[in-house]
Amino acid sequence: MIQKLLIAGMLSGFLISLAAFGYARLFAEPTIELAISMEQDADAHGTHPHEETISRNVQRNAGLFTGIASFSVALGGLLAILVAFTHGRIGVGTRASVWLVTAASYASVVVLPQLKYPASPPGVGAAETIGSRTELFFIAVLVSIASVILSIWVTLQLGRYLSFSKSALVGTVVFIGLASLAHLALPTVDEVPDAFPRELLQEFRLHAWILQVIIWGGLGVVFAEMAKYLVDNSDLDNHAVRYISPNA
Repeated sequence: MIQKLLIAGMLSGFLISLAAFGYARLFAEPTIELAISMEQDADAHGTHPHEETISRNVQRNAGLFTGIASFSVALGGLLAILVAFTHGRIGVGTRASVWLVTAASYASVVVLPQLKYPASPPGVGAAETIGSRTELFFIAVLVSIASVILSIWVTLQLGRYLSFSKSALVGTVVFIGLASLAHLALPTVDEVPDAFPRELLQEFRLHAWILQVIIWGGLGVVFAEMAKYLVDNSDLDNHAVRYISPNA
């Protein structure tokens, strides 16, 4: 059954990647093209002109689809594993379990890290600070994930004495508190050139947010239906959950 959930999660990711690629190709790519053209104009007046190792035609078509599809399929598989682990532990149905896992993962992997370190188009950020900026972003992701795990642990512990809604509320408060402390503790990075158009920057970041919502939200909806169908038409609740959850 776990294998079926894993396949369903990966298939859901691939299906969602088609919609995500369509949005990125139609709406996000024009802003990237404009940012790249501005960066090339700046390089043309400098001493180190930029040379493409992969053509833009490949990047915005095959490269873009490959990246989105790979990410979405891997994410679907990971969500399937998390759903299999949490099924029967949090006292909610299959759909709700998928939605909760997806929402918690989205908050920890996307929302909180990008509130501190938002996505930036080409031409924003100094080349010599790429390493340090990448490290800070991954630190933000790890701290956010740790905050989610701790808040879930608090929710499960309180669930022994309180209703799920009350224990989940306390867990949410714990998560917000830890996330806020991490947001304040991590250093701020702002390397947007003064000459870079703010409208273009905001448009790029808006498309980046929408693309993530399409992927994560689409997975939450599609995989929830697939998972419910698999659970309703199997003996997962009678046998597999005993393997997944010792409390079942």
